[in-house]
Amino acid sequence: MKKSDELKKVVDQLVAKAKELQQNERYDDADAVVKDLTTARRDYKNALAIEAAEMEDFQQGARPAKKVDLSDKAMVNRVFNKLVLGRPLTAEEREYANTVGTPGQVGATPEKGGYLVPEEQMTQLREYRKAYTALKPYCNVQTANSTSGKAPTLGDETGKLIQFDELTDINKDDISFGQITYSIKDYGDIIPVSNQILQDADVNLMQVIGQRFARKAINTENAEILGLLSGLSATAITGYKQLMKALNVDLDPSYYAGARIFTNQDGFQWLAELEDGQKRPLLVPDVAAPDTYRFRGKEVVVLSNNTLASNAAKKTIPFYVGSMADYVAFFQRLGVEVAVSQEAGFVQYSTLIRAVERFGVVKDDVDALKAYTVSTATA
Repeated sequence: MKKSDELKKVVDQLVAKAKELQQNERYDDADAVVKDLTTARRDYKNALAIEAAEMEDFQQGARPAKKVDLSDKAMVNRVFNKLVLGRPLTAEEREYANTVGTPGQVGATPEKGGYLVPEEQMTQLREYRKAYTALKPYCNVQTANSTSGKAPTLGDETGKLIQFDELTDINKDDISFGQITYSIKDYGDIIPVSNQILQDADVNLMQVIGQRFARKAINTENAEILGLLSGLSATAITGYKQLMKALNVDLDPSYYAGARIFTNQDGFQWLAELEDGQKRPLLVPDVAAPDTYRFRGKEVVVLSNNTLASNAAKKTIPFYVGSMADYVAFFQRLGVEVAVSQEAGFVQYSTLIRAVERFGVVKDDVDALKAYTVSTATA
């Protein structure tokens, strides 16, 4: 927080206190507060003058400003960066910031020290995320409008339609609505950035911090999702026929269409070595997406051994088979919030950027996913 902002708060508090004392006819006490108020106002004006002089020195070293169309994408980054960094806006930029629906401005929470990242930069962040294996896209992703709540769920529906005659009432069957309770949590990262980089008002913050934040965000999301899967009781399998049985028999047919196989690098290698009776590999590349592999037509999602570890003590490899979209409900608050602090990085002449995303995961249909293990001793 700037020094002038702190002093402004002191001035406002003293004004309110003096008015209160006058209303209570405590004039002597009010006079004493007025003396403190005079000093506080003087300090506040001095702080404003100093900050204005510092900003003028900065602007003299900056490149000349140019007229920018309000529809220009660069304006989005410029206004957003200046708001986050606490820099003054020009009249044109202020007009843009006050426009209803401006990306990155509506929904901002400056009282918490942050602003939502504009859609232009969010698009770039999504591109960074594509470089890593994320489990979130395989879940049932829903947007949450509050930090906690309940959402309806289909649940285990095995009922049937009711036969009825024409012009007669339909008898009411037993109806039960499933509900899942969610809670949104904050997850963030603190990233130091050189002040020289941030001197450019048009710098793309997501280009500076995006790859690091994207990778940490995916690591966090994966860990939370895998935490829901860790409670599943695992069945041991030894060959490809048992893995086929997991898909065809263990899993209810209602989940088969959206079923996938989730494993780690060790599991992927085990699948790669599987052959049928005619020595043909059972793990084959998807002709439409060469980087994707399939077993019996089902996509194989491969996580790093560091993310989904094999059990070294028991010498087993983890496998999850089924529909994660039915098993995991992923609730998210839209957007990434960014805030900065220049005071914390003063010694290193850097600015610390805090990036925060908000989400929560919860189990939905617990029958939609099954856990298995393969022994590395026989793999």
